[in-house]
Amino acid sequence: MRREGVTALAGEEPMAVDPTPAPGPEPGPQAARPPLAAYDAESLARCRRGTAAYCLTAGILLLTFGALDRTRFPDAMGALLLVRGAGAAALGVLLALLRTPLGARRPRALGVVAAATLGAIEQLLALAAEGGPQGSTGAGSPINLGTTFAILGAAVLIPWSPVWSAFASLLVVGEYVGAAVLMGRAAEPFFGDQLMLFLSAGVVAVVITAVLQRRRWREFLQTWALAAAHREAREREKRYRSVVETAGSVIIVLTPQGSVTEFNREAERVLGWPQAAAVGRDLLTSFVAETSRATVAADVRKALAGEATHAFEAGMLARDGSARVMACGTTRLVDADGRPVGVVLCAQDVSERKQVEEALRESEARLRAVIDEAPVVLFAVDGTGTITFSGGRGLARLGLEPGEHGGQQIGDALARTFAPAKLFDRAFAGEPVAWTSSFGDATFECRLTPVADGRGGVAGIIALAIDVTERKQAEDTRLALERRLLEAQKLESLGVLAGGIAHDFNNLLVSVLGNASLALGELTAHAPGREALRRIEQAARRGSELTRQMLAYAGEDTIALDRVDVNAVVAETSDLLSVSIGKKVVMAYDLAPGLPAIEADPTQIRQAIMNLLINASEAIDGAEGTITVRTEVVALGPDALHDTLHPPEAAPGPHVCVEVRDTGCGMDAATAAKVFDPFFSTKFTGRGLGLATVLGAVRGHRGALAVTSASGRGTIFRVYLPAAGAPARVEPPAAASAGQGREGRTVLLVDDEEDVRAVTAHMLERLGCSVLQAGDGREGVDVFRAHARVIDAVIVDLTLPRLSGDRVFREIRTIRPDARVILMSGYNDAKATGGLAEAGLAGFLRKPFSVGDLQKALGDAVRAGD
Repeated sequence: MRREGVTALAGEEPMAVDPTPAPGPEPGPQAARPPLAAYDAESLARCRRGTAAYCLTAGILLLTFGALDRTRFPDAMGALLLVRGAGAAALGVLLALLRTPLGARRPRALGVVAAATLGAIEQLLALAAEGGPQGSTGAGSPINLGTTFAILGAAVLIPWSPVWSAFASLLVVGEYVGAAVLMGRAAEPFFGDQLMLFLSAGVVAVVITAVLQRRRWREFLQTWALAAAHREAREREKRYRSVVETAGSVIIVLTPQGSVTEFNREAERVLGWPQAAAVGRDLLTSFVAETSRATVAADVRKALAGEATHAFEAGMLARDGSARVMACGTTRLVDADGRPVGVVLCAQDVSERKQVEEALRESEARLRAVIDEAPVVLFAVDGTGTITFSGGRGLARLGLEPGEHGGQQIGDALARTFAPAKLFDRAFAGEPVAWTSSFGDATFECRLTPVADGRGGVAGIIALAIDVTERKQAEDTRLALERRLLEAQKLESLGVLAGGIAHDFNNLLVSVLGNASLALGELTAHAPGREALRRIEQAARRGSELTRQMLAYAGEDTIALDRVDVNAVVAETSDLLSVSIGKKVVMAYDLAPGLPAIEADPTQIRQAIMNLLINASEAIDGAEGTITVRTEVVALGPDALHDTLHPPEAAPGPHVCVEVRDTGCGMDAATAAKVFDPFFSTKFTGRGLGLATVLGAVRGHRGALAVTSASGRGTIFRVYLPAAGAPARVEPPAAASAGQGREGRTVLLVDDEEDVRAVTAHMLERLGCSVLQAGDGREGVDVFRAHARVIDAVIVDLTLPRLSGDRVFREIRTIRPDARVILMSGYNDAKATGGLAEAGLAGFLRKPFSVGDLQKALGDAVRAGD
């Protein structure tokens, strides 16, 4: 496709590439001759693969034909099997060498070695078969076949040149001649016949290699020419796209039917339409003002018909509905056969120039009345640089008065402001100049527009500066918020990293602290190394505290769950906020009696309710109003849960609902959709974190949050928190255990970390226990099932492969309900045990731990069971 009457982008027509290669060594006169280095590199790769196939095929044939040796040469069976095995091994070594850098550099040499190796193997087979009942003559037929394959197989399977093929064939034939002379068969009558056979096979191999090499060369040239054509096409497309996208004019490409197929960046900027939304739309109905549609349609028809077209002005519509005056021109696009396939519309936005021209036609009185009230700075300068008019409220920011510098040179009047004299020199040269500059704390978008005198010269300049200080401040605020969001994302990533490091570091500390405590137990009170071991133990405990801080930073160790009475939290919060709520605000409470408790962090729930009440008070904004706090139990179904903001782990069921209703200003739908975004605030001094904190706390407790609001009708926030049932704890029946004393207990230890398992087992043995070990959850359950009668206690890690720690606990309790199970983890007690305490968990051991910690946890568990 090309633009009719215009040269190609690079000054020449695109190169046509015939997909059918021309006969001869070159596929086409326009294709660049490919470098021999590229062909040689490809030939090396092919030769490497062919040699590998040759070695593999020869080895398979050697081993396959070995099955015939039993019937043909039964007496030489052992020797033949040894030769075939050695030959296959030699070919295997060559196959391995081909996978090394040597094979990549010298595949042809290895191919010659492979052919020579196969020829030598065949001669050795003939020598080994000499003692058979059929004698040398009987061995001739299979040997002839193998030697012929060594010559012809190399020619067919290895893609090399005829010279290499001839060299390999001569080596194989030479091996045959040497073997015949060595064995004294050179004088036998069949020697000459076989020699002619092998020489003929070598000639055929060279011919085959030459034919195949020529075909490979032609295929390579065809592929190279096609790739070159594709590269050239891509480069031309890239150049065309670069010119279109970087052009300073609006460029729109149309189909013959008038639909937009291309829309460059300048068109996006001027008309406000993104390319994705503009492509496919009809030009006339979507982008051209109704008064100009007939003009544009007529010019497009002329261009498609090949008639001469001229520049014209047309009104075009921006996406926001504003009209733009454009200076337009059209060019027909044709394909290789000269048929029209589209039209290119090029346009320049001349709206501002038209506005200036219209303004100049207004009377001076009306212009002054308008400009004096406008937040701009406006100067009119004649051809000598003398100020003829100045006005606009923006002059006050420059310390000037309207008309103050009339009759002065513009350079002298604005020398200490935001307008350098060199910019006026460019404007007097006829160049419209636009720039952004600052003066004090104010920012201006400035423009100098030359005024033509009708003779091609410049009669004067209109200087206009628009005060965009507030817009720039808003942009700076937006950029600051973006930086804060990026910082928050970075901190979140660091939190995830910290949590992972803390989890692994805890397992290392178990080994350090455990071994240190074991070593301390081995030393006397005055041993020289005792103080050093105590320092190691102290350092390990400090490391443990560090990991807990890292887990808290990662958000995995911060919520201390407890049974919380929501009504009590509401009452406590109301007392705390009595001085923060506006004096004209009436607080009303409708708290349902007998609410079930919730499993929550009371500090976070209290903070969330406080934020909701403060937000409601600020929504009333000092006026008279009412804030109503209501609590109730609701059965939150799947549909109702779907309409709330909730984390993935939230589930339908009974929930305690806390409703905060205010009679404030309310919110429209757009504000309500963003009210929980971090740093979003409708208040001048707000941080925008209050409601985001509420959402974070609710999600952390697997709850849900809903908001209902309308402008002028107040707002309702509803917080749903899962209700915690209160089943009575069933104490496991006391069981007579043989391990009630310190000695003789049998403990099952389940942990997937070998170091943790080893040091913990050593601690238990120090405490006089017999230890059974398991490396994963499933193995732990199996070991317990096999020794359930003798196991006094089970110590199981929370995170295990195949079966997690909590599931191991439940399955063990299913096997033996009175089993004493101690859970160990790097997390805190509340996070790790979850609801296992009510299910009969005997104890919790937090990593890392010493011998004393282990002894205490084990003793507490046994005493609780007793």
